[in-house]
Amino acid sequence: MVRPMQSTRPTLLGARIPRIEDDRLLTGRARYVADVVLPGMVEAAFVRSELPHAEIHRVDVSAALEAGAHAAYGGPDLPVGPVPDLVPWVRPVQHFPLARDRVRYVGCPLAVVVADDRYLAEDAAELVEVDLRPLPVVETAEAALADDAPLLYPEWGDNRLLSITPENAAVDAAFDRFRTISGTYTTHRYAAAPLEPRGVVAEYRDDRLTVWTSTQAAHLVRTMLADVLGLAERDVRVITPDVGGGFGQKNVIYPEEYLVPWLAMRLRRPVRWIEDRHEHLFTSSHARDMSIELSAAVRDDGTIAALRGRVRADLGSGETFPGGYGPAVVAVSSLCGPYRIPHLCVAVEGVVTNKTPTNGYRGYGMPEGTFAIERLVDKIGRELGIDPLDLRRRMIIGPEDLPYETAAGARLDSGSHREAFERAVELGEQMLAEERERAEPGAHLGVGYATYIEGVAASAFPVTAIRSGQDSADVRFDTDGGVTVAVGISAMGQGAHTAVATLAAEALAIPIDQVRVVMGDTDTAPFGLGSFASRSVLVAGGAVAEAAEVLRRKGIRIAAHLLEAAPEDLELADGGFQVRGSPGSTVPWAQIARVALTRTFDLPPGTAPGLDARASYEPPGIEYAPRPDGKMNASANYTNSTHTAVVEVDPGTGVVRVRRYAAVHDCGRVINPMTVAGQIHGGVAQGIGGVLHEQLPYEDGQPLATTFTDYVLPTACEIPDITTEELCSPAPEIPFGVKGAGEAGIIGPPAAIARAVEHALEPLGVTDVDATPLTPPVVRRLIEEARS
Repeated sequence: MVRPMQSTRPTLLGARIPRIEDDRLLTGRARYVADVVLPGMVEAAFVRSELPHAEIHRVDVSAALEAGAHAAYGGPDLPVGPVPDLVPWVRPVQHFPLARDRVRYVGCPLAVVVADDRYLAEDAAELVEVDLRPLPVVETAEAALADDAPLLYPEWGDNRLLSITPENAAVDAAFDRFRTISGTYTTHRYAAAPLEPRGVVAEYRDDRLTVWTSTQAAHLVRTMLADVLGLAERDVRVITPDVGGGFGQKNVIYPEEYLVPWLAMRLRRPVRWIEDRHEHLFTSSHARDMSIELSAAVRDDGTIAALRGRVRADLGSGETFPGGYGPAVVAVSSLCGPYRIPHLCVAVEGVVTNKTPTNGYRGYGMPEGTFAIERLVDKIGRELGIDPLDLRRRMIIGPEDLPYETAAGARLDSGSHREAFERAVELGEQMLAEERERAEPGAHLGVGYATYIEGVAASAFPVTAIRSGQDSADVRFDTDGGVTVAVGISAMGQGAHTAVATLAAEALAIPIDQVRVVMGDTDTAPFGLGSFASRSVLVAGGAVAEAAEVLRRKGIRIAAHLLEAAPEDLELADGGFQVRGSPGSTVPWAQIARVALTRTFDLPPGTAPGLDARASYEPPGIEYAPRPDGKMNASANYTNSTHTAVVEVDPGTGVVRVRRYAAVHDCGRVINPMTVAGQIHGGVAQGIGGVLHEQLPYEDGQPLATTFTDYVLPTACEIPDITTEELCSPAPEIPFGVKGAGEAGIIGPPAAIARAVEHALEPLGVTDVDATPLTPPVVRRLIEEARS
């Protein structure tokens, strides 16, 4: 691990520094994909399947061409694809950017039409004639696994994309010895619904392809484009302009990202496609849709000796890259939480159905896993007559347990698991008491808790087979002492520019306004995996720290030469170097840069010109495949948090209102408290929306929520004031001691709110709130079932 040279100036870490990107974003100077306008540009529109499952007999685009379209192609006519199936441990789906022989979900692209503008392209697309022969529909994972289920991929012999069935003798022994308590916990289908839908612009000029796309992983898009289109990666440039929210949904490579560039190459003119909200809600990847059957072998004191069960994920059609099964695997690793549970054996099934493919969404399986274990712990307490909070106290790891390895293989080297839990309980009891004081008589109020760990900077290898866990940074001084930092991560509203600038300024002891940050362009940024899994600050910070160390060492040599002092007598000061104990003897970075770049004759003998460095950083300890015992430490580190929610339930209407919410969170060393609080608040808001409002239901394979009239998002009225408190357990092996904060806010709400609703309705006999969403009809049904 790189340990930064000690500086004499106060640290920037932990300071409430205003975000450097906000002025541009708030004054309308941001540039999104829809703002990219190129000379001679034409627009694309897609013909999509209206049937969930069918054979393709004919796609006739001739009428569209006769109506003035510049180009029109159906799947059988398109020489593009298939998208390679790179992961050997799952079944191949062999999907093409345009469907060729079969459609497997409503919205599957069948044809593409290009015209002078979007309106003409849409009109021409309506003229495309499609002959589809309907096939039986498979709508749920349970139906897909029936013996007589229609097969989406007949060559498989069943509808399992992924099946993992581990064995563990220690788990079997525990279940033979102890009492068993079980439950099934279901998280429904919903999605990220970012403010900006997807979009792609492509231009082919001078035998080089340039693609602007709203993505979280520009270099991954470049690799896959080069593969599918048959180009060298050096001949493909991918630019990610400003991204209006990603949340994992834009960490997927979609058919349009292959087709629009191919059209630009074919037509030799720029092509643009911008997704509308209707398209977005049934063609961009969905999420969650997971059922977890979980059993615990329970000792007499309620503590858990072992867990076993099965995670079953409805993957939709499965036609996606990276693979959509990742959240199911991550859910398994989340089941132990911060608890001392010594043994685990949980199977995983990824099942295909005739619905939109699922993939990652903020939390990536951790909300589902946390929901299951937290609900099961509450059930154990209820059945054994033990206060569920006391039961958690018996199992939560403390400082004396660290470092600790969970039964799933996660290596926890730091954290404040017990402290965060106790503080959240204190806040929860206080908030509930305050709400009871101001509530109307007879109000149904309840409080719930969720405690968990979050793996950060996880390996991407299990779902891509081509990406591991590293990232890169270029740090370059200019002659005036300013610094340009180019990194491989991506910005999507999470404050990445400010975080990188802060870390670079901290490492080099320069003002933050002297740092310029570059990202999101494969021509100007070094190779990186992008932003997902709360990894950005950790991996970019590690790369910046290593590059900065190279520059500090070179800078101190130059400064020592200029001061005629020994390098060991110098220290990093504010803006440069000084002789230790002699503040007047200072050489600023600007002078060092001028010597290194222009006055090279003043360099120490044997020192090469230039003041720049490139570094790649791979966090220590990440495993890319399971060990022989099935355990796997897939993340660089782990944050911890406990959430508490206070709700009020109207039994007459079934409406649940979150009155108060608090999150006690530990993401290691905090770079910027305002940014971390914003991440937690945003995640909690999305979590509340997912539990109480948002859903993507289907009937006979037809999506029923394809506009914001039906897909109900929470507004400011539904989100309460959120209290956040940060604890600080620095990661001992990570530069700057940072962990990550991008996904923690969304993990706790499902479990905390479900328990709070259950608590509020206990006087009415409601127990075992074991599924989401908790919309008014669902809550009314829970009450009616309890009364009957």
